Amino acid sequence: MEAATASGGQEGRLREHSIGLPQVLFQSITHMAPGAAVAYSIYISVPFSRQALALSVLLALIACLCAATAIGQLAKKYPSAGGMYTYAARSLGPWAGFFVAWLFILFEPLVAPFLYLEFGWAMHEVMSSEAGWNYTGQWWIWVAVMTVIVFLLTYRDIRLSTTAGVILGAFEIAVFATLALWMLFSNTGDLNTQPFQPHNAVGGWSGVFRGMVFAILAFIGFEAAAPLGEEAKRPRRTVPFAVVGSALAIGLFYVLTAYAWVFGAGFDNFVTQATGADPWRNLGKVFWGTGWVIVFVAICNSIAANSNAAVNAATRVFFALSRNGLAPRPLGHVHPKFRTPTNAIIGMSGFALVLSLLLGWKWGPLIGFSLIATLAVIVVVVVYMLICAGAIWEYWVKRRAEFNPLLHFALPVGGIVLFFFPLYYQYYKFVPTYPIKYANWIAVAWIGIGIVLTIVLALTRPDRLRDMERVYVEDETVAPESGAVPSPAS
Repeated sequence: MEAATASGGQEGRLREHSIGLPQVLFQSITHMAPGAAVAYSIYISVPFSRQALALSVLLALIACLCAATAIGQLAKKYPSAGGMYTYAARSLGPWAGFFVAWLFILFEPLVAPFLYLEFGWAMHEVMSSEAGWNYTGQWWIWVAVMTVIVFLLTYRDIRLSTTAGVILGAFEIAVFATLALWMLFSNTGDLNTQPFQPHNAVGGWSGVFRGMVFAILAFIGFEAAAPLGEEAKRPRRTVPFAVVGSALAIGLFYVLTAYAWVFGAGFDNFVTQATGADPWRNLGKVFWGTGWVIVFVAICNSIAANSNAAVNAATRVFFALSRNGLAPRPLGHVHPKFRTPTNAIIGMSGFALVLSLLLGWKWGPLIGFSLIATLAVIVVVVVYMLICAGAIWEYWVKRRAEFNPLLHFALPVGGIVLFFFPLYYQYYKFVPTYPIKYANWIAVAWIGIGIVLTIVLALTRPDRLRDMERVYVEDETVAPESGAVPSPAS
């Protein structure tokens, strides 16, 4: 089994051509967790963006759409379970592939733990206020419950977990979009452009950009279709469409809900309402009465769907890293029946559960969630900027005949510039307090270690780095040095 896995033989291959556009698209959509992102990720932006929340979200949409376009342009050429690290390796060079992979193994495995903590906190709030169960430590029970649910969804078959993603994702979007429109129609006489004016944020533009940091958190996952490049049908079309389409569609959904939220809560009362406990559940009570239950179910559903998609994405990349000899070989094991990377799934589930419990025990589920979320955003922004640079280099230098000034220069450059501002304000203007501040310095340390390791590998094991350029897709393995080489399976 190990030899076959390493060589790419059938025993070590994922279930190829098994999922279509809807499943691949909703892999990205559910990884963004539209319902939970509106309720809890964008929620963290409010103290900075205040009534200009929609402007912060709109800027995050533009930045992420620029990055999504760059990712999509590279996905057309290099479908692979390695996803973005393969794109970086093929465009900028093997060193960039390793560096992106190093950053990835910090931020992507963190998505499930912060969602489990988010679920534990949300369930504790509801059970305490609505059901009268006031046990303060109950959050860990809900963390364990969500871990089991996600494990069962991801272990057996990619078709099961991605189909579940379609159903769960469609439900949460429908609920939140309906409530947002309900709030707008209930306040038609008060609607204006104030939520897009920077003077409504703390310190003007500085508050807008600081709020943009956590708006970007809501977008993390639009790239999650990329690691399904070996399991998708027609991946060179399906994956780019899913990456760009999810960023655009859910970005517009975020703008809609952020705008509606300001007026649904009352413009002058917005900050007070939005920074209270579970504000969207309260909005459900105001506008739908007992229908708040539907809103809360949609939030929990969103957390489950996002966790499911995050584990799918993370485990496929660890599988690819193992295949390239850059992760422990057992992580490349594929179940002979389910065709899923089961060892990676077991390891990811155990890691997520332990980390969630440790942070929740130390600081409580809400602060633990905020700390992980901040850390993930910083690292993923650096990855997006590198992929934007890779798209420019790939088409401007290596594929000059295919170069398009808009797709391959203007949009990637725009993404790099827009992503720079939230990083700047995260470190120099609105530095968070402890313990959230730990995330800033952990991110810096991880990036620094990655740079050192990249240099060491480039000098001592360049052959191992070059392996990251290999693309496994359909029935062939395409190696940069030799063109198309039939796989052992063929």
